[in-house]
Amino acid sequence: MHNKEKVLYMPSTPLNLLISVAHAIAHKDLQISQLVLIDQKNTENNIYFTVLQKWINSPFVNVYITPSKASGLKKIVERKAIFKKLAEIVKAFPTNVFAVGSDRRIEFQYLMHLRSLNYKKVEGWYLDDGLYTYAGRPSKWFKDFVSSALKKVSYGFWWKEPKTVGASDWINQAWLFSPENAVLSIQNKVCHQLPIEWFISPDARAFVNLVLDDFGVDVQIRTELVSTDIFILVPHPNNILKMDGYLQRLENFLDETMQSEKKVAVKYHPRSKGHDYLGLKKRYGALILPNDLAFEFMMPLLDSDTIILGDVSTVLMTAKWLRPDVTTIAVLNEEDSFVQSFKGIIEKLDIPIIPNFNNALRFIK
Repeated sequence: MHNKEKVLYMPSTPLNLLISVAHAIAHKDLQISQLVLIDQKNTENNIYFTVLQKWINSPFVNVYITPSKASGLKKIVERKAIFKKLAEIVKAFPTNVFAVGSDRRIEFQYLMHLRSLNYKKVEGWYLDDGLYTYAGRPSKWFKDFVSSALKKVSYGFWWKEPKTVGASDWINQAWLFSPENAVLSIQNKVCHQLPIEWFISPDARAFVNLVLDDFGVDVQIRTELVSTDIFILVPHPNNILKMDGYLQRLENFLDETMQSEKKVAVKYHPRSKGHDYLGLKKRYGALILPNDLAFEFMMPLLDSDTIILGDVSTVLMTAKWLRPDVTTIAVLNEEDSFVQSFKGIIEKLDIPIIPNFNNALRFIK
């Protein structure tokens, strides 16, 4: 028992939580696992955390949550309180591996530094968190320099500013959906493929079902999802503003799907205000899924004939990886320079690109 690695997972996004869960289940005979859900705006009634606490076959010995609510100077106070809590966690659980979806997370860097002080065999593992693993993060040297200097002064000189997510010296190994397409600085690490089988194991499915239950995705909604022809992922409200004429094109498309009696489901971005702020259920009869339920948790419910339509996003990429049998299509407006900048990576991942929604109807079987 004492030879087992002690791994602390530190997810901050739902996708990263799902990967942490799948990874921990797959390695449960080789390691002892704990998990801290970090950087959470909502800590009082966080559904993901609630499910982690009541999950009977959990691979995690303990689960914790840390907030991200303060701003300005109060942020430093909040973070120092978090550091104290994290230090107590690793004192009780002498961790030798920290697994994270972003090595830019200060909680992760703090613990790597803390454990490295008196223990030489500490490893950082990067778990795929989507778009920036493959597209890289646009680096602005001056902004990065200022950000790095401020963090060093505020927290400690152990801070390292990664040029892109997953590329810092803190990371030794990476688990990725598509290692051959990752940016070179991540490919230089020891890279592993994330097998799809991990996500459909009985224990992983049990966790996903608990999450769906707690988000109110009942039997009726699940039945409707199975018979959905088209699943539309509505972008972040700020991105909609950047996409010239997006709403008009979406409405024209939904008029057409109504006439052809196609069943449409819609998932708004988690940052969208209200349950159905565009009124797509009332006007087009669309099935509306909860905003803050991550799309990755709905993937198992879709029929293989469903078509997923979205803009450039991590969600579109993970849909392609988690359900290669489902048709995933990127709708990229040719006049939009913001969206076009990601065209290369979408093409590399073999996701078909169409210039507008109407072109999607020809993909329907």
